[in-house]
Amino acid sequence: MIHKGKLRITKFVKNIEVSQTKPYNIIDFDISIEFHGQECLFELHNNEVIKIEVTGKIFSLEKKCKNQHKYKIPKDTCIIMENNQIIDNFHLKLNKFAKFDNEKGYKLDKNINANFGNFDFKDNIKKQENITKRLSGKRYYKETLKTNYRLLIGAEQSIYETSIRLHHIYGIPYIPSTAIKGVVRSYIIQKNYDNSEEKALDNPKFKKWFGSQEQEGRVIFFDAFSISPPEIKIDIINPLDENKIINFLTIENTEFQFLIGFKDEVDNGFIDLFKKALTEHGIGAKTAVGYGYFKDE
Repeated sequence: MIHKGKLRITKFVKNIEVSQTKPYNIIDFDISIEFHGQECLFELHNNEVIKIEVTGKIFSLEKKCKNQHKYKIPKDTCIIMENNQIIDNFHLKLNKFAKFDNEKGYKLDKNINANFGNFDFKDNIKKQENITKRLSGKRYYKETLKTNYRLLIGAEQSIYETSIRLHHIYGIPYIPSTAIKGVVRSYIIQKNYDNSEEKALDNPKFKKWFGSQEQEGRVIFFDAFSISPPEIKIDIINPLDENKIINFLTIENTEFQFLIGFKDEVDNGFIDLFKKALTEHGIGAKTAVGYGYFKDE
């Protein structure tokens, strides 16, 4: 059955006004604001507008995306990516295609598949080493270490209550150079200088390694990447509220390549402390319960 009405299309509203009835929403129709106020004919199916005719032009209902509300993404993107399993960038999948619940908000999908597509992990670590060589020549050190248990490197910002650090381009887990530098620096202050930063900054060797207000540090830290697809595992936090369980992602059983460069000669004393920091001090969150340690092999 054909009905008559008047189009109301503004920046915030898109509907058909009909006398003595509620307006019919036409959000899913691609009708521009130029048709605002025009008389139109429209067809209904199950009380939903499926076709509109205005000034001789016909508009049909666009294809809907069944997951648009669930994933809170633009409709055209949702239609193209209807099956989110085809997304091969894990960062994009985790953060942009996150499931949304009207009551609970964004919640981590316990069954999410950590798919890294065709990313070449071996080629990536080769590139990383080549960058190190260009910056340091032969004055660099490379170490491959495997996680002893689980590793949790958190993200700066996340839609979840807790999340995992992922490279914003590659979509893979990694350990940022700043985190590595911070852990090594903290370990050395704790072990060699009675946990006193003031004592450490009085030592010429420490200042040479990490720098100070007077001088630039002579050790260069690089991001650490896994040498193969990392194993992503779900873990949980049980807060004080027994009815609330927080899920988060961790890395386990994964080898990372660590690289440090030296602006002067290679310092074996620093290398020894560097390895001990990763195997004895740990890196990332929850080190007090065994996370973040690497095997000393």
